Amino acid sequence: MKLKQLPEDFIVKEIADINLLDKGDYACFILRKKNWATVNAILRIADYLRKNPKIFSNAGMKDKNAITEQYVSAYGLTKEDIQRVKIKDLKLKFKGYLDKPIGLASHKANGFEILTRDLERQLARIKYFTNYYDEQRFGGIRHNMAAVGKLIIEGKFEDAMKAYLLYPFKEETKEHQDFRKLMEANWGKLKADMVPGYLTEKRAVEWLEKNPNDYIGAFMALPKQISTLFIHAYQSKIFNDILAAYVRDNCEFFEVNYCFGKLPMSTQNIKLKIPLIGHDYAKFEVDRQIKKYADEFLEKEGIKLEMFHVKQIPYMESRTILRDASAEIQNLMFSKDERDELNPERKKQKSVFILNKGSFATIALKAMAH
Repeated sequence: MKLKQLPEDFIVKEIADINLLDKGDYACFILRKKNWATVNAILRIADYLRKNPKIFSNAGMKDKNAITEQYVSAYGLTKEDIQRVKIKDLKLKFKGYLDKPIGLASHKANGFEILTRDLERQLARIKYFTNYYDEQRFGGIRHNMAAVGKLIIEGKFEDAMKAYLLYPFKEETKEHQDFRKLMEANWGKLKADMVPGYLTEKRAVEWLEKNPNDYIGAFMALPKQISTLFIHAYQSKIFNDILAAYVRDNCEFFEVNYCFGKLPMSTQNIKLKIPLIGHDYAKFEVDRQIKKYADEFLEKEGIKLEMFHVKQIPYMESRTILRDASAEIQNLMFSKDERDELNPERKKQKSVFILNKGSFATIALKAMAH
């Protein structure tokens, strides 16, 4: 199975219930993007309009290697501002005004239209799948986010910055591998021009060029949506490990691949809540067996709950969230399978469905393709 061989293979649209106004402090628009990470798209729009990126808010990140639509709000902008933005592979559609910004995870669901390629057999019609986090949460082909997050909560900020900037992954382009090797060779005397201008990493390197050894400041120089994702990624890795342990011990399962190995997948509806562990985890009541797994993983990782406070960067602190162990696939429809022109001798098949916010379509497709 192959996903996202072409951006057009993977289309996702936010489903939101937003009370739009004729007037308000915040302009609301739909951002349609292709081959753009959400953060980089917002930075580019802000630069085009000569505005501070902090005026923009959105409900969450959307895939880079895809065609995506999401709601964005911008303080102080007008309909005319939105309509004059002309940037390749970005389209802005003004919707109205709001009296407050769009909040994180404020949308209801996401609708997907996905062409799955390189199939040996037709996709299976399933109702539920195990609600894991997938590669996107951990950095995609450069799946270092959880490792950076752990180092941050351990207070090892230089090691965390090295894990973020250096150590190329073999899946990266030669250009990306080369600049990471260059930075490693010049650690302690970094220059901003070592980093391609379109990468978010450049903000941290610009800070370190002017403030050598201030690694806390370098993390704070990153957009908050990026810097807070490090801790969330580490929480998500622990969540996956806890849920996987439960599935292996209690469910019939098959295995699917992801960036850290294999995940046991069940298509039954597991009616449990699994914690994304934060500093207040002790206050939550969870299933006894889940608590046992959680305690074991925290001990194995050498993590204490108070470490999730991150006192040096207060906005990085992470609270506990309870997340469903299973996700439901809604309004699932399939096309007929047909010959895949990109993968001779294999099939391709389109699927259309809806998932509640926070669930990963790539995980759903891995379950369907088994």
